[in-house]
Amino acid sequence: MNTTHHTPSDFGLGRSSRRHRRAGLAGFVGDLCDGKAVYGCHLVDVSLGGFRVTDLPETFVACRHNYVAVLSGGGAHYRIVAKPCWKRPGKVSGRIDIGFKILDAPWRWIEFVMNEIPAGGDDPGFPRSS
Repeated sequence: MNTTHHTPSDFGLGRSSRRHRRAGLAGFVGDLCDGKAVYGCHLVDVSLGGFRVTDLPETFVACRHNYVAVLSGGGAHYRIVAKPCWKRPGKVSGRIDIGFKILDAPWRWIEFVMNEIPAGGDDPGFPRSS
């Protein structure tokens, strides 16, 4: 059963609805494979249902249904199958940010994410996005 997590908006615009709480991550990088090439990126935030990456080149078109991601940080590596949900221009010209929905992940990843997300809501230092 899917449940929705409601958090107050920092902008006074009511509540934002999310299925899973999220937390920012520092020091994690990723490699995304589209079947033809491998693209490096930085992992920005995670939830049990997905993750956001930055610094992908605009040549990453995000049109396939499934991608293999290897997310690495803290000496650990996690192989995850995910599909893109949204894409937007990055902060740096020629780069993009993409949000992915996780389709398959190892239990180690799920345990890691559950330990990273603070109880009761999103990470307090987490920047809100639209």
